[in-house]
Amino acid sequence: MNMKKQGLAFYLNVLAVILGIVGVILTVVSSTMTTDNALSNLPVLVIAGIVGIILVCIAIYAPNRWGNHDPVSFISVVAAIALYSYLFGAAVSQRIMLIAGLFSYNSGNTAGWSIFYVSVAAWVCLIVGILFLIVGSFLKSVKE
Repeated sequence: MNMKKQGLAFYLNVLAVILGIVGVILTVVSSTMTTDNALSNLPVLVIAGIVGIILVCIAIYAPNRWGNHDPVSFISVVAAIALYSYLFGAAVSQRIMLIAGLFSYNSGNTAGWSIFYVSVAAWVCLIVGILFLIVGSFLKSVKE
């Protein structure tokens, strides 16, 4: 891989990988902070995040082998966006009751607020990673 030949999409995909890794790690951290607020399907979420990260890595490599906008990187990016979105949506849906409690009757729950802040950081990483993947899918990965 010649680094001088890489386009903007390459760098956006690399950032999406980094954000995906951070998002998965923060999701695990938010689930393991207390046993009362653990995510019920954490192994599935972690596997979805890891597979999404691997797919983005494939999308980084494929254009160097087959050129810009090849079917392999297209399918990898679409699947990675779906997996990052699944991870985001499943984590949010399991945190709804915690968030509702924090913003209404249970605002003094310091452990809950810590979990909320870590969860929001994970969600921001995943959403920004998805945005980078979407923007990068319209750009060239390899300069010609």
